[in-house]
Amino acid sequence: MIPISGTTRVFPVIGWPVEQVKAPAIYNAYFAKHGIDAVCVPMRVAPEHYASFVKSMMSAPNVGGICVSIPHKAASIRVGDVATDAALAAGAANAIFRDKDGRIVADLIDGEGFVRALDMTAAPDGFDYPNNSALIVGCGGVGSAIAASLADRGIAHLGLVDIDSAVLSGLASRLRKHYPETVVTVATAGHADEMGYDLLVNGTPLGMNPGDSMPFSLDNAKPSAIIADCGMKTENTELLRVAAFRGHRVQKGKEMLFEQAPLYMERFGWPGVTADEFRALGVL
Repeated sequence: MIPISGTTRVFPVIGWPVEQVKAPAIYNAYFAKHGIDAVCVPMRVAPEHYASFVKSMMSAPNVGGICVSIPHKAASIRVGDVATDAALAAGAANAIFRDKDGRIVADLIDGEGFVRALDMTAAPDGFDYPNNSALIVGCGGVGSAIAASLADRGIAHLGLVDIDSAVLSGLASRLRKHYPETVVTVATAGHADEMGYDLLVNGTPLGMNPGDSMPFSLDNAKPSAIIADCGMKTENTELLRVAAFRGHRVQKGKEMLFEQAPLYMERFGWPGVTADEFRALGVL
């Protein structure tokens, strides 16, 4: 690893908590392998201090950008000078950086990372977005990002589930406005049926800790349905173990991380990096 100095570019990963984040491991391994004078640092920041902390960090010229973790993604669309269309559609952002004009941009890239991983999971035939449907349980930062990216790919039907009715109605309204061809339905937790969906996504924290209950049942799931878990702390959650045992194709949270890594790198000044370069590091 290159010694940290006054020339080192710093990339914070901000969350509350932040112990579960995997981004520093893969980015620091990449920087070390390629001799890049940069470091990715996890930072635990409470929600009430988040906006002021981001503004302070981005005022430092050697801070190259910020990776955003839970629960700050919704708040992130308001901390910059401008938010991208993807961030506005989902109501969340997870990448903060300066554009060529020096503006602080709030962008959303984890949803795109998810659908890129989904395309690989569904290979060789691919995921038939215009004729398929997805159920997303947990519509916070990551769930809303995935919903927006699936809609952007033209998915026929999105079922959204969350315990917070305001979160549900807000996300559904934005998706219907930005993607009118996608049918969006909503249900509060405990009132959703997984029957008939081609993709089932866990966007909740359930599965991060041993003993967690499953976010939804698989009893009525189509045998051909893909089961995806966005959790990073535990690679093989109970949901994924049960799904694999029942013969479903599964998608682990780290695949979304690998696929969004090149998107972060591009926004932070290193275009042309591939997801396979991060997989090859072998740190996850």
